[in-house]
Amino acid sequence: MTKIRDMRFRAALLQLLIIFAAGTFSYAAELNQQSLTAWEKYVATAKANMQERLMGKSPFLWVDEDPMTRRRVNSGEIVIAPLGSSHPLSVPHGLIHHWIGAVFIPGARIQDLSNLVSDYSKYSEIYRPSLIKAELLGSTADEQKFSIMWVQRVLLVTAAFYTEMDSTVCSLNSRQGYMTFTTTRVQQIENYGEKNERRLAQDTGSGYLWRLVSFARFEERDGGLYLELEVIGLSKDLPGSLRFLLSPVIDHIPRQALGTKLDQTRQAIQSLSVSRLNSTSLPATH
Repeated sequence: MTKIRDMRFRAALLQLLIIFAAGTFSYAAELNQQSLTAWEKYVATAKANMQERLMGKSPFLWVDEDPMTRRRVNSGEIVIAPLGSSHPLSVPHGLIHHWIGAVFIPGARIQDLSNLVSDYSKYSEIYRPSLIKAELLGSTADEQKFSIMWVQRVLLVTAAFYTEMDSTVCSLNSRQGYMTFTTTRVQQIENYGEKNERRLAQDTGSGYLWRLVSFARFEERDGGLYLELEVIGLSKDLPGSLRFLLSPVIDHIPRQALGTKLDQTRQAIQSLSVSRLNSTSLPATH
């Protein structure tokens, strides 16, 4: 009986904590200039680290830094890990979240990934239910600008956003390449799904997401395709005591989201790979 009462007490305490936390996620906020300055400095460092990989000063793929990680990925596991000295990293009035995930897709090729990434009309089908709509806004040979509307449920709060992103694709050689994704516009959608739904001004809202930068690295080898996604995000800060209590939740949300996205990408690429193999094995018709 004592154990049951203790479990009930902890469940009730967790419910109260979640309700309180939901309020902190939802109250109005504005992006602080100090947060933005710290963000830009952090992203510059991350880009410098990326450049070292491209120049061969460190392994191109994160999984190649540790044989155990590579074996886990080769066995079919999606490996997710935080990066940086602390996670999330506290900056003035904000938090920087930095995560990396890796997956190996047997039988896949770089062209399969390229076909998937460029077909924005399929995004809402591949990445449902969080991604609602994706649309290409403009493109050149190596750069694309696109918009994404997505919804994330955090605790008791549903956060919806309209984002615009710039994407750059670079082929290093026939086996290796990378992509960068940078948000140029982030607008929270207030009252999503209701008649009075509207987009808030940039850099206002709940502060669940202020900025986002991603690096995707890929390499074709070992009979398949290695794909890594490194994601850096900026959100508003939480009171220290609440952040400590919610640290398991704060860690779980990006880990789960990144793992889900990599798994959905793997499934979509595997489907493309099967279609490609089937088309090449069909007998020629005359």
